[in-house]
Amino acid sequence: KLMIDDYRKKWKQPHLPFYFVQLSSIDTIKYKGQLWPQFRNEQRKMLELIPYSGMAVSSDIGFKDDVHPTNKKYVGERLARWALNKTYGVKIVPSGPLPLTATYVNGKVIITFQYTAKGLTTSDGKAIRGFSADGKNYTEAIIGDSGIIIPVKSKPEYIFYGWKPFSDGNLVNSENLPASTFKIKVK
Repeated sequence: KLMIDDYRKKWKQPHLPFYFVQLSSIDTIKYKGQLWPQFRNEQRKMLELIPYSGMAVSSDIGFKDDVHPTNKKYVGERLARWALNKTYGVKIVPSGPLPLTATYVNGKVIITFQYTAKGLTTSDGKAIRGFSADGKNYTEAIIGDSGIIIPVKSKPEYIFYGWKPFSDGNLVNSENLPASTFKIKVK
């Protein structure tokens, strides 16, 4: 945030758009991969702190032992969606699903999202995976009309998604754009 604020100040452009790429998935000691989920989540939270910004998710196109996805075309297209939408006013969904709320109601947590396009689905047509109530073990999740529904025995403090160094979460919107790694407090 400080770097972007400094760019905008030095260039005398307080509304200068800034679009960035979230770190990809990786699972190697070389890059301290165990810290990747927290780092990706902090990058996601920057969207709320930095006006005129956008973040392209790349966790679905990374490699287990290389932090740099080789498919730069997908990364560029995802960044372009932000620019087209936010800078040029094109009616295009700029991102995959980003979490808005996680609410506990009668034995389940309901997570709502921004940027669902025409609905949520999975990237591979299989059951949804990547959700956790403890940040370690996957839990059952269901795609519902208003978001993701997670049956729970008791109210968890947080819900996690993609919380592995090399994420295999498969939540996407109808534009096939992947959801960001996240940790969200349950209300």
